[in-house]
Amino acid sequence: MYPHMIVWRAIQQTKVNWVIKTLILADLIILSASQLFGPIFAIFIENKITGDIIEIVGVAAAIYLFSRSIVEIPVGIFVDRTSSEKDDLITTVVGIVVMSCVYFLYTFVDSVWQLYSLQALLGIGTALAWPGWYSIFTRHIDKTKEAFEWSLYDVVVGIGMATTAVVGSVIVKSFGFDWVFYLASAFTLIGALALLTLKAKLFSQHRHTNPL
Repeated sequence: MYPHMIVWRAIQQTKVNWVIKTLILADLIILSASQLFGPIFAIFIENKITGDIIEIVGVAAAIYLFSRSIVEIPVGIFVDRTSSEKDDLITTVVGIVVMSCVYFLYTFVDSVWQLYSLQALLGIGTALAWPGWYSIFTRHIDKTKEAFEWSLYDVVVGIGMATTAVVGSVIVKSFGFDWVFYLASAFTLIGALALLTLKAKLFSQHRHTNPL
């Protein structure tokens, strides 16, 4: 049996509410997809771009983190300003779709400026995705099970990412880099679709906010 299936059966058998289970499943898919290429991303850059690879890799990572840092707090403020969870889910799904598009577009990279542009876009997509996700998870976490459910999330996602880190290297060795990006893009979209199953429940609920 595949590790992902073992993990998902464990989630199903655990007394955790449906929203939390769905959020964990979606992140399992999304973050595992990113690890298909994460550990070997520097090698991909070396194969696609000429120049000082060490510097290019460092700058690419900095651009991603910088763009994410600039955007994430404004997104968090935005999703906190309304009493509905609708904007939490919408910004999360939009951000994940942006991430999926970036993964696909990596297959066309042949210059350092294309890489840097995609890294900036990936940072923006990530910044859109996580504030809403964290907000929903925090709001629906089962009382008295906070530590357990965050730990469950960490373990499940960690196992998934460890598995796909190995799978990604095998895929690259057998089929080339393009296929890991195609698969990462596709599975990231599947993760977004999993989150959309929460639409009916979240759109009908309101949260309590403290007026500024």
